[in-house]
Amino acid sequence: MSTSGQRKLGERSRMGLEINALKEIEELKIDAGGTAAGGETSSGGDSTAISLIELAEILDQHKIWAESGGESGAKADLTGVNLAKADLTGVNLQGAHLHRMNLAGADLSMANLRGASLVRSNLQNSNLLGTELRGANLMGANLYGAEGLWFGRLGGTNLFDSVLPESISAVDSSKAIGDATKVARWFYFLTMGVSAVCLLLIAFTSDVRLLVNSSALHTTRLGNLLPMTGLYLGGPLVLLALSLRFHFLLLRLWGSMAALPAVFPDGQTLEKDGPWYLMGLVRRHFRWQGESRSTMIAFETVLSTVLAYWVVPATLFFFWLRYLPRQDFRGTLLHVFLMTLSVATATCVPFVVSRVLRPGDIRIPKSKNILRMILGTTRAALATGFILFVISLGVNRGLPADRNASAGESPSDPRRWAALVFQSVGYRPYADLTEAALSTPPPRGAVWDDETVEGIAGAHLNQMNLRFARGYRAFLINAKLWRANLEGAYLSEADLRGANLREALLKSAILDRVQLTHAVLVSANATGTNLSASDLRFADLSYGTFENAVLSNARISGASLYAVNLRNAQLLRTDLSRTDMRDTKLEHAVLSFANLEQADLSSARLAEADLTGARLKGTILLDADLKKADLRGASLTGAVLREVEMDGANLAGADLRGALGITSRQVCSALHGRSALMDPELATEVQLRCGSSQ
Repeated sequence: MSTSGQRKLGERSRMGLEINALKEIEELKIDAGGTAAGGETSSGGDSTAISLIELAEILDQHKIWAESGGESGAKADLTGVNLAKADLTGVNLQGAHLHRMNLAGADLSMANLRGASLVRSNLQNSNLLGTELRGANLMGANLYGAEGLWFGRLGGTNLFDSVLPESISAVDSSKAIGDATKVARWFYFLTMGVSAVCLLLIAFTSDVRLLVNSSALHTTRLGNLLPMTGLYLGGPLVLLALSLRFHFLLLRLWGSMAALPAVFPDGQTLEKDGPWYLMGLVRRHFRWQGESRSTMIAFETVLSTVLAYWVVPATLFFFWLRYLPRQDFRGTLLHVFLMTLSVATATCVPFVVSRVLRPGDIRIPKSKNILRMILGTTRAALATGFILFVISLGVNRGLPADRNASAGESPSDPRRWAALVFQSVGYRPYADLTEAALSTPPPRGAVWDDETVEGIAGAHLNQMNLRFARGYRAFLINAKLWRANLEGAYLSEADLRGANLREALLKSAILDRVQLTHAVLVSANATGTNLSASDLRFADLSYGTFENAVLSNARISGASLYAVNLRNAQLLRTDLSRTDMRDTKLEHAVLSFANLEQADLSSARLAEADLTGARLKGTILLDADLKKADLRGASLTGAVLREVEMDGANLAGADLRGALGITSRQVCSALHGRSALMDPELATEVQLRCGSSQ
């Protein structure tokens, strides 16, 4: 036997083992035995006669069964019945058992035989004009000489070993499938390629490059051809568009396949004519091919399904995950929306394919409920979108898992749940800028003087959300951080010289030993911020809020603190010499041993402030409020104290020598005024005015 003959015989043997229903196999065995004993079925010698009344009853019950979706009535079973030359015009036998029937010369025009089983039935010279045969099992049937048979009515049929009219049997299936898959294959590889490139770019994305919106491509020749915002906001849109286009092409391909027989007379199947990565998607939807249990076929089916349906959702998931540290909530919502659409596509398309490729199935009436069908097929997508939205909200509005990043909040605060979820898998959804250079550093070997610092191009981070970012020793000289959100950020020892932090949110941030010389913090909110040992010389902090902030040992000389709110602030040993502190609010602030020499504290509010040991030589305190302030051991030599309210202030050991504008009334209104060091004239006035009251 030749090689082609052996291959053909092997294919026929394989198809013989893949018959859809066990009942059909048993009936074929019975029929084979009967044929061996009494001749061929097509002759009608062993056919059974049936009365017209009985036939009408069977047809009526079957019609009820078909219209009710199988819930009532009875499915027709006309196995072996002889209806040769019968008039069956327009009859409804959808899904009926019609094995070994003799329908030679019968008129079946406009009949509905969708999904019917006509195994080894005789339809020679029958009239099949307009007859619906989609999904029918015509294995071993004889349709030679049938009139009006149209190839388009044979979609999804099993024609194995059947005898067809010459016009039908001459159709070449391989060319039709090859042409139909050509464009789909191109979009398939394009989608897979774009997904692979996106995953590669995501893998090489650092938090620094993501925040400063640098080029996603690691090349200097092309410049910033593809910025990070373009990749992370435009990339998912392009990828989803390619995916949708690919799936629309697939639906057209499946529609073309649905118009072709599932199994051809020689045993050839549609999947053999197309690429495995496309045919594997529909193999389980063909009723004559879904029974295969081959390990290789099962592997191909699973792999093709994962690649075609789930690569894009997986890529979009990594887009969402990697974009979280930027804390752009609108961009994250876009990712959640696109992710929901991609999952809906991955779950709904197989359902649509099953409807297209299973034309012989009886539809259950409940499936007509469109709303229920939509919810049933999209519930996975809706659940995915809801979960991602809640997690995104928890990250963008919640707290980090590490407690030291939000010291003012409870360790058991429920807002930490999202970060704890990520921490369990070793991921922190907040930016890591440790020792990173966000601003452009000067060339190597450059002299670090004021001119060099002024010439550094600062990072553009205006209105950037950097909540709870880690930026230890980050390089942010001349950075543009207008209205940036740095709540809870860890920027210890960072270099922010010349940075613009106007209206920035620095609540509870860690900025100890940070360099902020010549920085602009106008109207910044630094409530509870740790600025201990920081360098704020010549910085502009006007109208800022530094309530409860820690500025101990900080250097702020020459800075502008006009109308700054420093209530309850810690300014222990802070250098505030030559600063503009007019209208500053320092109630309950700790200024022990602080250097306030030659500072302007006109109209400042220092009620109940702790100024023990503070140096106020030459300080202007015109119209300041020092009620109940603690000035023990403070040096006020040469200070301007005109119109200062000192009621209840503790002046024990204070040095008031050379103070300008101070009166005996002010001293007498304070506590322990007589124990203060004063000029002789003032001391005499105090002695006379206060007497023995102190």
